[in-house]
Amino acid sequence: MQKNALHHMTWKEVEVAFQQDPVVIVPLGSMEEHGPHSVTGDFMAATEIAKRTAEKTGALYVPTVPFGNSEYFRGYPGTISLSQQTVISLLEDICTSLIEHGITKIVFFNGHAGNGPAVDQVARKVRHEKKVMVASMDLWQMLSPEQKNEIYQEEKDPSGHGGEPLSSVMSYLFPQYMRMDLLPETWKTNETFGEFAIDNLLKIKLNASKANLYLNMEDISVEGILGNPLNASAERGEKIVSRLVEYGVTLVEKAKNTNMSLKQDFSATKQ
Repeated sequence: MQKNALHHMTWKEVEVAFQQDPVVIVPLGSMEEHGPHSVTGDFMAATEIAKRTAEKTGALYVPTVPFGNSEYFRGYPGTISLSQQTVISLLEDICTSLIEHGITKIVFFNGHAGNGPAVDQVARKVRHEKKVMVASMDLWQMLSPEQKNEIYQEEKDPSGHGGEPLSSVMSYLFPQYMRMDLLPETWKTNETFGEFAIDNLLKIKLNASKANLYLNMEDISVEGILGNPLNASAERGEKIVSRLVEYGVTLVEKAKNTNMSLKQDFSATKQ
Protein backbone atom coordinates (compact mmCIF):
# COMPACT_ATOMS: atom_id res chain seq x y z
CA MET A 1 0.00 0.00 0.00
CA GLN A 2 1.34 3.40 -0.99
CA LYS A 3 1.64 5.82 1.91
CA ASN A 4 1.95 9.54 1.33
CA ALA A 5 1.35 10.87 4.84
CA LEU A 6 4.41 10.88 7.08
CA HIS A 7 2.14 10.45 10.09
CA HIS A 8 0.89 7.15 8.66
CA MET A 9 4.41 5.74 8.29
CA THR A 10 6.90 4.12 10.62
CA TRP A 11 10.30 5.75 10.89
CA LYS A 12 11.81 2.91 8.87
CA GLU A 13 9.31 3.57 6.09
CA VAL A 14 10.09 7.28 6.24
CA GLU A 15 13.80 6.51 6.02
CA VAL A 16 13.29 4.55 2.80
CA ALA A 17 10.93 7.18 1.36
CA PHE A 18 13.38 10.00 2.06
CA GLN A 19 16.08 8.20 0.06
CA GLN A 20 14.01 8.90 -3.09
CA ASP A 21 14.52 12.68 -2.74
CA PRO A 22 10.77 13.34 -2.51
CA VAL A 23 8.89 16.62 -2.43
CA VAL A 24 7.36 17.14 1.03
CA ILE A 25 4.17 19.18 1.24
CA VAL A 26 3.58 21.20 4.41
CA PRO A 27 -0.09 22.32 4.53
CA LEU A 28 -0.95 25.42 6.56
CA GLY A 29 -4.28 26.76 7.73
CA SER A 30 -6.00 28.63 10.51
CA MET A 31 -8.60 28.51 13.26
CA GLU A 32 -10.69 31.63 12.76
CA GLU A 33 -14.15 32.89 11.90
CA HIS A 34 -15.39 32.52 8.32
CA GLY A 35 -18.80 34.09 8.74
CA PRO A 36 -21.66 32.71 10.87
CA HIS A 37 -22.25 29.84 8.45
CA SER A 38 -18.82 28.24 7.92
CA VAL A 39 -16.56 26.36 10.30
CA THR A 40 -13.54 27.89 11.99
CA GLY A 41 -11.15 25.14 10.93
CA ASP A 42 -10.23 25.98 7.35
CA PHE A 43 -7.02 24.00 7.87
CA MET A 44 -9.08 20.88 7.13
CA ALA A 45 -9.44 22.00 3.51
CA ALA A 46 -5.68 22.54 3.17
CA THR A 47 -5.20 19.00 4.46
CA GLU A 48 -7.48 17.52 1.83
CA ILE A 49 -5.84 19.40 -1.04
CA ALA A 50 -2.39 18.32 0.16
CA LYS A 51 -3.56 14.71 0.45
CA ARG A 52 -5.05 14.60 -3.04
CA THR A 53 -1.99 16.25 -4.55
CA ALA A 54 0.38 13.86 -2.82
CA GLU A 55 -1.59 10.84 -3.99
CA LYS A 56 -1.43 12.05 -7.60
CA THR A 57 2.28 12.92 -7.58
CA GLY A 58 3.91 10.52 -5.13
CA ALA A 59 4.89 13.44 -2.90
CA LEU A 60 4.79 13.16 0.87
CA TYR A 61 2.87 15.43 3.22
CA VAL A 62 2.99 16.19 6.92
CA PRO A 63 0.13 17.00 9.32
CA THR A 64 -1.36 20.41 8.65
CA VAL A 65 -0.36 23.29 10.91
CA PRO A 66 -3.86 24.24 12.12
CA PHE A 67 -3.09 27.67 13.60
CA GLY A 68 -1.73 30.86 12.08
CA ASN A 69 -1.43 34.57 12.67
CA SER A 70 -5.12 35.56 12.83
CA GLU A 71 -4.75 38.76 14.82
CA TYR A 72 -7.52 40.65 12.99
CA PHE A 73 -10.08 37.91 13.77
CA ARG A 74 -9.43 37.67 17.52
CA GLY A 75 -12.72 39.38 18.32
CA TYR A 76 -14.62 36.23 17.29
CA PRO A 77 -14.99 33.13 19.53
CA GLY A 78 -13.12 30.09 18.23
CA THR A 79 -10.26 32.05 16.72
CA ILE A 80 -6.85 30.83 17.89
CA SER A 81 -4.11 33.20 16.80
CA LEU A 82 -0.35 32.65 17.02
CA SER A 83 2.11 35.52 17.12
CA GLN A 84 4.08 36.11 13.94
CA GLN A 85 7.30 35.05 15.67
CA THR A 86 5.68 31.80 16.79
CA VAL A 87 4.60 31.02 13.22
CA ILE A 88 8.09 31.79 11.91
CA SER A 89 9.75 29.64 14.56
CA LEU A 90 7.32 26.79 13.95
CA LEU A 91 7.89 26.77 10.19
CA GLU A 92 11.67 27.02 10.64
CA ASP A 93 11.65 24.04 13.00
CA ILE A 94 9.55 21.96 10.59
CA CYS A 95 11.94 22.71 7.73
CA THR A 96 15.00 22.01 9.86
CA SER A 97 13.62 18.65 10.99
CA LEU A 98 12.97 17.59 7.39
CA ILE A 99 16.30 18.88 6.08
CA GLU A 100 18.23 17.06 8.81
CA HIS A 101 17.12 13.80 7.21
CA GLY A 102 17.91 14.71 3.64
CA ILE A 103 14.84 16.49 2.32
CA THR A 104 15.76 19.07 -0.34
CA LYS A 105 12.34 20.06 -1.69
CA ILE A 106 9.64 21.54 0.57
CA VAL A 107 6.35 22.99 -0.67
CA PHE A 108 3.96 24.96 1.53
CA PHE A 109 0.26 24.76 0.70
CA ASN A 110 -0.79 27.93 2.49
CA GLY A 111 -4.47 28.11 3.40
CA HIS A 112 -4.31 31.34 5.40
CA ALA A 113 -3.24 34.74 4.06
CA GLY A 114 -1.93 35.79 7.46
CA ASN A 115 0.78 33.12 7.19
CA GLY A 116 2.13 34.55 3.94
CA PRO A 117 4.78 36.90 5.37
CA ALA A 118 6.09 34.17 7.68
CA VAL A 119 6.31 31.68 4.80
CA ASP A 120 8.24 34.22 2.72
CA GLN A 121 10.71 34.94 5.52
CA VAL A 122 11.31 31.28 6.35
CA ALA A 123 11.64 30.27 2.69
CA ARG A 124 14.29 32.92 2.09
CA LYS A 125 16.22 31.95 5.22
CA VAL A 126 16.12 28.24 4.40
CA ARG A 127 17.19 28.88 0.81
CA HIS A 128 20.11 31.03 1.97
CA GLU A 129 21.29 28.90 4.88
CA LYS A 130 20.39 25.35 3.85
CA LYS A 131 20.54 25.62 0.04
CA VAL A 132 17.30 23.68 -0.44
CA MET A 133 14.16 24.40 -2.42
CA VAL A 134 11.15 25.94 -0.71
CA ALA A 135 8.10 26.80 -2.82
CA SER A 136 4.60 27.79 -1.81
CA MET A 137 1.16 28.57 -3.14
CA ASP A 138 -1.63 30.55 -1.49
CA LEU A 139 -4.58 28.23 -1.96
CA TRP A 140 -7.49 30.65 -1.85
CA GLN A 141 -5.87 33.12 -4.26
CA MET A 142 -5.07 30.59 -6.99
CA LEU A 143 -8.18 30.79 -9.18
CA SER A 144 -7.66 32.84 -12.33
CA PRO A 145 -10.30 35.39 -13.46
CA GLU A 146 -11.30 32.98 -16.23
CA GLN A 147 -11.75 30.12 -13.77
CA LYS A 148 -13.81 32.35 -11.48
CA ASN A 149 -16.07 33.31 -14.37
CA GLU A 150 -16.51 29.65 -15.27
CA ILE A 151 -17.26 28.54 -11.70
CA TYR A 152 -19.25 31.46 -10.28
CA GLN A 153 -21.10 32.70 -13.36
CA GLU A 154 -22.01 35.86 -11.46
CA GLU A 155 -21.75 39.47 -12.50
CA LYS A 156 -19.77 40.36 -9.38
CA ASP A 157 -16.90 38.26 -8.02
CA PRO A 158 -18.11 36.72 -4.70
CA SER A 159 -14.57 36.15 -3.43
CA GLY A 160 -13.65 37.45 0.00
CA HIS A 161 -13.34 36.36 3.60
CA GLY A 162 -16.50 34.60 4.70
CA GLY A 163 -17.51 34.27 1.05
CA GLU A 164 -15.88 32.38 -1.78
CA PRO A 165 -14.03 30.20 -2.46
CA LEU A 166 -14.03 28.71 1.06
CA SER A 167 -17.80 28.63 1.56
CA SER A 168 -18.18 26.33 -1.44
CA VAL A 169 -15.01 24.36 -0.68
CA MET A 170 -16.20 23.56 2.84
CA SER A 171 -19.73 22.82 1.56
CA TYR A 172 -18.18 20.18 -0.70
CA LEU A 173 -15.61 18.70 1.69
CA PHE A 174 -17.44 19.00 5.03
CA PRO A 175 -21.17 19.58 4.44
CA GLN A 176 -22.00 17.96 7.78
CA TYR A 177 -20.37 20.87 9.63
CA MET A 178 -21.75 23.79 7.63
CA ARG A 179 -24.61 25.95 8.96
CA MET A 180 -26.00 27.86 6.00
CA ASP A 181 -29.17 28.36 8.06
CA LEU A 182 -27.22 30.82 10.24
CA LEU A 183 -26.36 32.99 7.26
CA PRO A 184 -28.46 36.19 7.21
CA GLU A 185 -30.08 37.26 3.95
CA THR A 186 -28.30 40.59 4.19
CA TRP A 187 -25.38 41.92 6.19
CA LYS A 188 -23.67 45.26 6.53
CA THR A 189 -20.14 45.92 5.30
CA ASN A 190 -18.71 49.26 6.35
CA GLU A 191 -17.15 51.25 3.53
CA THR A 192 -15.50 53.80 5.82
CA PHE A 193 -13.66 53.93 9.13
CA GLY A 194 -13.68 57.47 10.44
CA GLU A 195 -12.27 59.61 7.63
CA PHE A 196 -10.84 56.62 5.79
CA ALA A 197 -12.38 54.81 2.80
CA ILE A 198 -11.87 51.07 3.31
CA ASP A 199 -10.46 48.99 0.47
CA ASN A 200 -9.99 45.70 2.38
CA LEU A 201 -8.74 44.37 5.72
CA LEU A 202 -5.26 45.70 5.07
CA LYS A 203 -5.73 48.74 2.87
CA ILE A 204 -7.51 52.11 2.83
CA LYS A 205 -7.98 54.27 -0.23
CA LEU A 206 -5.85 57.40 -0.33
CA ASN A 207 -6.56 59.76 -3.22
CA ALA A 208 -5.51 57.82 -6.33
CA SER A 209 -3.54 55.23 -4.35
CA LYS A 210 -3.75 53.15 -1.17
CA ALA A 211 -2.20 53.13 2.28
CA ASN A 212 -2.20 50.76 5.24
CA LEU A 213 -4.58 50.94 8.19
CA TYR A 214 -4.58 48.06 10.64
CA LEU A 215 -8.25 47.22 11.07
CA ASN A 216 -9.95 44.26 12.70
CA MET A 217 -12.70 42.35 10.94
CA GLU A 218 -15.41 43.70 13.25
CA ASP A 219 -14.44 47.22 12.14
CA ILE A 220 -15.66 46.28 8.68
CA SER A 221 -18.24 43.52 9.14
CA VAL A 222 -19.82 42.39 12.41
CA GLU A 223 -20.87 39.12 10.74
CA GLY A 224 -17.32 38.52 9.51
CA ILE A 225 -18.26 38.48 5.81
CA LEU A 226 -16.45 40.40 3.07
CA GLY A 227 -17.38 38.26 0.06
CA ASN A 228 -20.72 36.73 -0.89
CA PRO A 229 -21.50 33.19 0.33
CA LEU A 230 -25.21 33.18 -0.61
CA ASN A 231 -24.71 31.07 -3.74
CA ALA A 232 -22.11 28.72 -2.26
CA SER A 233 -22.62 25.08 -3.15
CA ALA A 234 -20.96 21.68 -2.98
CA GLU A 235 -20.99 21.57 -6.78
CA ARG A 236 -18.95 24.76 -6.94
CA GLY A 237 -16.68 23.47 -4.21
CA GLU A 238 -15.89 20.30 -6.13
CA LYS A 239 -14.82 22.34 -9.16
CA ILE A 240 -12.68 24.64 -7.02
CA VAL A 241 -10.94 21.79 -5.23
CA SER A 242 -10.27 20.10 -8.56
CA ARG A 243 -8.62 23.27 -9.90
CA LEU A 244 -6.53 23.72 -6.76
CA VAL A 245 -5.31 20.13 -6.88
CA GLU A 246 -4.34 20.67 -10.52
CA TYR A 247 -2.24 23.66 -9.46
CA GLY A 248 -0.74 21.63 -6.63
CA VAL A 249 0.20 18.77 -8.96
CA THR A 250 1.86 21.17 -11.38
CA LEU A 251 3.84 22.89 -8.62
CA VAL A 252 5.00 19.59 -7.10
CA GLU A 253 5.98 18.09 -10.45
CA LYS A 254 8.02 21.17 -11.37
CA ALA A 255 9.67 21.17 -7.93
CA LYS A 256 10.45 17.48 -8.31
CA ASN A 257 12.34 18.12 -11.52
CA THR A 258 14.23 21.27 -10.48
CA ASN A 259 17.65 21.42 -8.86
CA MET A 260 18.09 24.52 -6.71
CA SER A 261 21.87 24.39 -7.18
CA LEU A 262 21.33 24.90 -10.92
CA LYS A 263 22.94 28.10 -12.19
CA GLN A 264 20.81 29.90 -14.74
CA ASP A 265 22.52 30.44 -18.10
CA PHE A 266 21.79 33.98 -19.27
CA SER A 267 24.10 33.84 -22.28
CA ALA A 268 21.24 33.19 -24.71
CA THR A 269 19.49 36.39 -23.65
CA LYS A 270 22.51 38.68 -23.90
CA GLN A 271 22.46 41.14 -26.76
